[in-house]
Amino acid sequence: MAVPTPRAPRVSIENKIDSICSLIQQLNLTPKSFLVSFLEHDSGNASFRQRMWGSKSGWDSTLDLILKIKKLACHHREGHKLWEGFILSEAIDIVSSQKPESGEAPNGSYHNSRKLSDSLFTDEERDFRNRSLTESMPFLYQLICAKIKGDLPEVAQMDGDLEGLDNKNPNDSDDGMQDLEGNFIQTISDPSAKRAKRAETIARTICAIVAFGANRLASSQRTAHSALSFLGKRSKEKLKERSKLNLLPLFAPIVCYDNLDFQVKVHTQSVAHTSKMFHGTWGYIHSVPPWLLQGIDPAEVSISAMKQALHDGTKLKIRPNMFTPTMESTKHWEKTLKSQITQAILRYLAEASDNKVKLHSSPLEVSPIAPDDPDIMMLKLMLASDNSSQGVGEVFTGVIEQSGLTPAEFHSRLQIIEGDLGSCNIFQTLRNQQTPSLDSHNSLDNIIAIPGAAHTIWNVSQSLFLNHWGNEKLAYDTGAWRTLHALGVPIKDKPTTKKDFYRMLSDVERIHEVTLL
Repeated sequence: MAVPTPRAPRVSIENKIDSICSLIQQLNLTPKSFLVSFLEHDSGNASFRQRMWGSKSGWDSTLDLILKIKKLACHHREGHKLWEGFILSEAIDIVSSQKPESGEAPNGSYHNSRKLSDSLFTDEERDFRNRSLTESMPFLYQLICAKIKGDLPEVAQMDGDLEGLDNKNPNDSDDGMQDLEGNFIQTISDPSAKRAKRAETIARTICAIVAFGANRLASSQRTAHSALSFLGKRSKEKLKERSKLNLLPLFAPIVCYDNLDFQVKVHTQSVAHTSKMFHGTWGYIHSVPPWLLQGIDPAEVSISAMKQALHDGTKLKIRPNMFTPTMESTKHWEKTLKSQITQAILRYLAEASDNKVKLHSSPLEVSPIAPDDPDIMMLKLMLASDNSSQGVGEVFTGVIEQSGLTPAEFHSRLQIIEGDLGSCNIFQTLRNQQTPSLDSHNSLDNIIAIPGAAHTIWNVSQSLFLNHWGNEKLAYDTGAWRTLHALGVPIKDKPTTKKDFYRMLSDVERIHEVTLL
């Protein structure tokens, strides 16, 4: 029967340390030199005992050793300063080693100004660049985030990317804004999430600035102008390609335009160089999705069909029964009001207690179509005279030149023009001036001008808003202004101007929700 090995007598940690230090001193070593030699030695016994120091399972004890050294070194002011210098040098080495991938995109981060494409400005490409930037410079990114967040609790680190907060929820408040890239940003109500979002945006921007400054490339204003010039040439070619007759022989892309006043400002002015104000026009073409035209008879979108429809419209007699509601429309309106009441209650007053019961909080659909992204292409800015028939003629001349078609080709198919009500009236004046005429490119018979969707909503909403506004100078008046005042919305004057389209629609929606509640 084997005899068990007797246990060694218990020795206090102080005695163990004294014995080990005495042994190290007998071997002509110091504790520091022993540790350095032990860590540098690559013999079998030493390397076997070092194998777990840098692994995940042994990192806790390694970190504990490092923190104990830090505590000892920072015990006095001079040591604290030396420790910070050491950490700074290590941070410099890490930051210097981390940088975006070199080389030309898509394998690298360099974008040639003469090889740019429209896909560079999509949301997916922007998210990919932001993600690649933060992943290639994680140390600097996380350091800046930690500095800005300060003592922000970890609960603010929400599951998923905070970019998801940018998506507008139909049941959220409609207080929002648009960023410089035209994307709608929903206001974040949670202070911790808002602070985290701001810190990440600032850190990502600083990383981009640092990476740009460290690449040592001559990215000057001339380079930016070269990129814009190249993109302009590409857009010019695509615009001509989209306007070809063989793509849509009967129905041309819709042209949308509006007036624009812009100033060419000269910072260093002289007698020959001063700031100038120009009256111009901006616009874009909107190509109708091909699947939408598949179920349409080509004869219904021809010039002759349009002329016949306009001729029949002059003989149409307006009767009151055309505007009276039918049984079907009344039921639809009733369901729409109920859905709006449900939506307002769920947003502000209550929550659904039973998820198994479906609550209809969205209005019924009316002739729905697939929500595809609009296929638009911007036109080049055009100089034009003030609001007059001559100015509209100059605009159409510029559109024809940019399309790459001759006047006869441009007027050989149906052309829909969308604009504000004033532009449509001025175009009608121009057409009346050129009547009678035998040729389509002189009579402009192939063109029909209609108010755009945004302008229609604009005019109708403003008319309804002003009709129910009331008199804000009378305390007993119960118009729409009183509802806004009760909601804390500052009331300066009637919404007679159309400078703030979003705010006007937002106020109308708020008043409607208050009425429902």
